[in-house]
Amino acid sequence: MAPDPHAAPMPTPTRRFRRRPLAAPRTLGFLAACLAAGLLLAALWRPDLSALDDPPRSAAVLTGGTWASMVYVARVEGGVIAIDLGFDGDGDALRRALARLDATPDEVVAVFLTHGHRDHVAAWRAVSRARFYLGAGEVPRFLGREEHRGWVPRTVDRLVPVDLPDAAEVDLVGFASDTVVAFGADTVRLFPVPGHTPGSAAYLFRGTLFTGDAVAWTPVRGFHSAKRIYSDDVTRSRASLAVLWDRLGDLPVARVCTAHGRCAAPTPAFRRATLR
Repeated sequence: MAPDPHAAPMPTPTRRFRRRPLAAPRTLGFLAACLAAGLLLAALWRPDLSALDDPPRSAAVLTGGTWASMVYVARVEGGVIAIDLGFDGDGDALRRALARLDATPDEVVAVFLTHGHRDHVAAWRAVSRARFYLGAGEVPRFLGREEHRGWVPRTVDRLVPVDLPDAAEVDLVGFASDTVVAFGADTVRLFPVPGHTPGSAAYLFRGTLFTGDAVAWTPVRGFHSAKRIYSDDVTRSRASLAVLWDRLGDLPVARVCTAHGRCAAPTPAFRRATLR
């Protein structure tokens, strides 16, 4: 029988792609290669804290992982101060840093928080008898009365509630303008830099400017402004940083360090990078 020239052509059968399972040795090899690559990248990107680490005068530690938060402690007249408290609620990293000063949590007289995200405040109970300094706009966040607006910290806090103090559990000093706190011959200069969070702050101590997460670092971009997914208002954060560079004036700043241990000299190129 001759084919009908007016009939519609038969569709070509579609070939379905079948995912073939990897053989066990190949799968294990692939996983091992990924692990090795991860360890290599972690080693290459791990911050160098040597400029901050000067025991028994000062010490800086990271609370684990490649992107871990930093805890900095220093001996001053009358005790020890801390800048940020890390992601470790048990305070192990804080105690490790203090041990390098031959100090204990009871000797911490002041804590300076760059902002209230959980990876920078977790060990507050270990030093709850100290005086806490933080930007005035951060006080409701630190006391758990307001949510963070950055979608990552807000979502994580809803999924896994964070342990935060009540007002009666800590001695809080909220500052809304540039302030100086003296410890004998040492001074800590306090600068509000709102934007990443409403009470984000930077601290200048012994030539190091601790900027919290108002300045960020990534392997691809290097130093840049606050990360949008963690921040309340990145535009405001950039504006705060631009004003901060002017406010510093002739103050001696040898290095600028993020809350995750990335440090650099405050060159004009660095300052420009933090505003992009």
